[in-house]
Amino acid sequence: MALDVKIPIKMSTRSQVIIVLLSFVILGLGYYFSTINLLNKEWLSRSGSLVVVLGIMSGFSGIIQERLLISRLEIRKRVELLQKKRKLRLIKADKDFIEKELTDIEGDFTDQANNLMNSIKFNVGIIEGLLLIFGTIIWGFGDIIMMALQQL
Repeated sequence: MALDVKIPIKMSTRSQVIIVLLSFVILGLGYYFSTINLLNKEWLSRSGSLVVVLGIMSGFSGIIQERLLISRLEIRKRVELLQKKRKLRLIKADKDFIEKELTDIEGDFTDQANNLMNSIKFNVGIIEGLLLIFGTIIWGFGDIIMMALQQL
């Protein structure tokens, strides 16, 4: 294995969990404020719009998280390349072997970077998509949902 990754680089799910929990809190408060008729307004629909905003923020956080993790992986790659070059110079390896070893490190980096980006895009994309869809439905039909819930 060319890249010596002792601590795997992975995305944090903490921000996604926080955004989902915050969405539930916002929807709960929207429902509660609607039931007590705060300021004679319907708040559940408004809370749906805030969930849409959280979905958009989730997408932006995924982009930022991807850039940070790729930067960390790039630093690890540079360190590994420097260590490998030094080691190969000390053993006076031939140029073909050096080229092969450095190419292996580059290939491993590319594979890890691709896996990391696919994982982030999938995980963040699911959360973002669900929040956008759910928030838009609540935003558009929150008043009807509140009327239906009040009749129960």
